[in-house]
Parts: sequence; structure tokens; C-alpha cells
Amino acid sequence: MLSTPNLLSEIDNLENVAITKDERPNPSFATSALPGFKRIVQSRRAIRIFDGVPIPEDVMRDCLHDAVLAPSSSNLQCYELYWLRDDEMKKAMGSLCLNQPAATTAGDLIVIVSRVDQWQSHLKKLKSLMTEDGKKPLKGPVRDYYENIIPMLMKTDRIGFNNLMRRIIFWYKGRSEPTANGPVSRADHRIYGHIQASLAAENLMLSLAAHGYESCPMGGIDGRGISKLLGLPSTAEVTMVIGAGTGKPEGLFSARRRLPFSDLVKEI
Repeated sequence: MLSTPNLLSEIDNLENVAITKDERPNPSFATSALPGFKRIVQSRRAIRIFDGVPIPEDVMRDCLHDAVLAPSSSNLQCYELYWLRDDEMKKAMGSLCLNQPAATTAGDLIVIVSRVDQWQSHLKKLKSLMTEDGKKPLKGPVRDYYENIIPMLMKTDRIGFNNLMRRIIFWYKGRSEPTANGPVSRADHRIYGHIQASLAAENLMLSLAAHGYESCPMGGIDGRGISKLLGLPSTAEVTMVIGAGTGKPEGLFSARRRLPFSDLVKEI
């Protein structure tokens, strides 16, 4: 494994890529899509008081479909989205969100959960999709990436043997060439999982805005209590809860304020 070439640089000219030009951004988007996108991004705000009316089912499902189109490292999609539809569950969730108005008045509540523990089952399903149930086996760098590199990066054990091996591999390769520095620990995997879940959450909130609805992501929550309510295993972690629906005017607590652009964006 120490002598494994950089497979990331070799994944090009892949076979069986069935993507049409219309499915990818192109210059026409500057006039057809950009104005609407700008309006969505600039109008999306965290609304903390809703009218309590649920979003129409077909709209909510469409937004959730958009959410799972979010970018995902290696396409493992190590997250779950729990759309609460039962009134008693929603009431209990409001309490576990510390009775924040964004939770207690929301028409809908969606719990975003990191599921790094499911990477093996997701990888198996992904390979089945990519190979059409084994009819078209993976080849070359793609096969090596999904059959060797991903398991090497993601596999963990109770005594930390795999974590130690990753540390050794990355340290050794890093002595002579640019190389990945992680993940090497359980903490790294936790960060990885919450990043994947957060990307899906952002897609969801932008889609809600595009459909004319508002949202509020909540991190001040009783994550353990929510995990118990949802019946999650100890290996799952709640990333955030999103309240959604039609916001009331008083639900916007202040004008938008952002730090100076130059504080956040650095040109080098």
C-alpha cells in the first residue's frame, strides 16, 4: 500500500460515462439560471417563527430529492434525512430542540444525521449501481479506488489498528510527495460525516427557498435525546435539525449582516 500510485490523478477518461451536455452547467445558465439562483441565495434567511402549516407533500419530497443530489466524498452519501410527519414526534422534537420557536412553530422538521457507520453498506450498493449488479465490472484506477483506497481510508476497529496503519502510510508517503493527511482517527471520520450531512442540508434549504418556503438550521439541540427518539444506533450522530415552512414577518429577527468580504475571501 505504501507504494500505491496517486489514483486520484489517474481517474480520467472513464468508460461508460452517460452524461449529456444539458445536464451540466453551460454559458446559457448566465441568463437562464443565474438570476433565479442569485435571488434564492440572497433571500434565504434563518426564519425563527413559522405559521405552523406543513409544506405540501409533493413540494417537500421534491426538496428532499434535491437534497440528496448534494456533492458527497466518493459518493458514499454517509447521511440520513429524517422528515418528521407525525404530530407527536414533532412535538417531542420541539422539546429536544430546547423549545426554540423555529422548531415548535415549524410546519415541517427534518433531522440531518451523519451515518459514517454505514460506509460499507453504501459502498456495496454504490458498486452495484456502478457495475449494473456486476454486469460491467469496474476497471483500472476506478476499481482500485473503490475496492482498495476507500476501504483503507474508512475502515476502523476498536483497538485502533487501522488508524495506526493510516498514520504510518500518510507519514511515510508525505516524506517524499504531497499526500493525504487523513482520515486517521475516529474524530476525522466524525468530521467527514458531518461535512457530508451539512452539504445535503444546504441543498435542502436552497431548494426550500426556490419553492417559496423558508427554513432555519438548528444546532442548539439535545442530540442524544434526538437519537433516542429516532431509534438511532450509538454510531449515528445528529448534525442539525431544520425547521421549515412559511415564515412569519416577526420570524426574521434582524437585517442580514456579514463580515467584510475581505475578511473571509483571500486572493493569493
